[in-house]
Amino acid sequence: MLELKLPLKPGPTVAYPSGTLHHLSRILIADPALAWDFSSAFCHGPPRTGPATFPIHRDVPQRMGHLEEMRSKKITIHLVAKMAGVAAAIGTSMLPVASATPVAANLGRHSRGQPPPYARFVNHGYLRPPQGPFSYPQLWYSPPPRQSMVSGYPESTYSPLGTEGKGGYALFSTAVVPYAGAQPVAVAWIDQQHASVQIYAGTSQPGGSFPYQGEVPPSGFPSLIAAFEGGFQFAVANGGFYQAGTVGIPLRSGAASLVEYDGGTLDIGSWGSELSMTPQVQTVRQNLYLLVDGGQLNPLVYSNPLVTWGYSLGNLLATWRSGIGITKNGNLVWVGGPGLSPADLGNVLLWAGAIRGMQLDINPAWVNFASYTYSPASGISGTNLMPAMYFPPTHYLAPFWRDFVAVSLRQ
Repeated sequence: MLELKLPLKPGPTVAYPSGTLHHLSRILIADPALAWDFSSAFCHGPPRTGPATFPIHRDVPQRMGHLEEMRSKKITIHLVAKMAGVAAAIGTSMLPVASATPVAANLGRHSRGQPPPYARFVNHGYLRPPQGPFSYPQLWYSPPPRQSMVSGYPESTYSPLGTEGKGGYALFSTAVVPYAGAQPVAVAWIDQQHASVQIYAGTSQPGGSFPYQGEVPPSGFPSLIAAFEGGFQFAVANGGFYQAGTVGIPLRSGAASLVEYDGGTLDIGSWGSELSMTPQVQTVRQNLYLLVDGGQLNPLVYSNPLVTWGYSLGNLLATWRSGIGITKNGNLVWVGGPGLSPADLGNVLLWAGAIRGMQLDINPAWVNFASYTYSPASGISGTNLMPAMYFPPTHYLAPFWRDFVAVSLRQ
C-alpha cells in the first residue's frame, strides 16, 4: 500500500503546477517488499525491511524530477516492486504489473515509451546500474535542458561532473552561446542538498590567518568535486572578508556577498538588506554589487560598466568574466567564459535559473572552474571546465595567494 498526503489524479500521467511539491510531505509504505524496493532505489542507508514512512519533501523528489523546478511539465515515475503484480506509482494511481521489474521512469518530453535501462533520460535524470545483488538502479536527478539563448542553436543539456556520491551526482555542467556570433561559455550547476561549500582565504588575500586558507588539504581530496575562483583582489573589490570570528577586511553594507553558513550551505545577497551577520554565518566574501537581484538584471550593467564592474585588459567590455548565482530552489549556478560584458554575464545567470547573482572575477587568467574525481587507487584528478582556462586544477590543491571556493560531496 502506498499512501500519499497529496491527492492523486487518475491516469498514467499527472501534471502538477509549481508549488504543489511542498504539500507532499511523506510516503507511508506498508508492504515490506515494496518498502525494501523503495529504500533501495531512492534512500540513503540500508534498505528497510518492514513497513516504513519516508520523508520526501526534500530528498526523494529531487532525485525523482524536482517537480517544483519542472513547474508544469508532466512527469511519471513508477517504482515497481520485486513481487510480481505489485506496483507503486509516484504521482499516479496504483498500477498492476505483469512481472517483477526494477525502477522504470518516464520523464518530461519522453513520449516513445520506457527509456533504455541505465541510459540518460531524455529530459531530466540518470539511472545508475545496481551496485550488488540486493540493490536496484538509482534514479539521479539532473537539471533539465534549457532552450538556447540564440534562435537556431540547440538546447543546452547538462552532463554530470566530479565524483559520484551516495545520492547521485551533485555537480553538472553545460555550455551556451550567449548571443549571436559569441563563443560558448560554461555553466556549472551545484546541488546544495548533496554538496557543501567552503570558502578559502588566500595565503595573502585578504591578509591574516583563517581556519580555511590557501589550499584544499589532502584530507579533503576524497570528497572534493569542484573549486572556483573568488572575487576581485580586495583593493578593488569594494567589499570585505570575514571567517569564523575574524574580520580580514570590514564588511560593507550593500555589497554583493557570498555567505557560507555552518554546514556548508551558501547564499548570495546584498549585505545588510537581504543577508546579515548571524551566529550561523561561517564566512562572508564580498565583491562589488549584485548583478542579478529578484530575478532581474541590475540596471547598473549599462551605466559606466567599466567603472562599476571593473577595468579589463585593454578596457574591453566583452572579456572573460565569471559569476555565481542561486536559484529559487537553493542550488548554485556558476557561469564563466570569454566575450562577456556585465550584461551578458547577468543574462546567462538568469538563463541558468539564478534569482540572485554576482560577478566574481574578470580577465583570462582569473576565470577558473575545476572539477575533481577521486578514487583510493589513483587519488585525485582534476579537469578545467574549459580548456582555455589559465590555471591548472592543481592550483587549488597547493598554497595559493588568492581566495577561492571549494565544493565537496556531503557525507
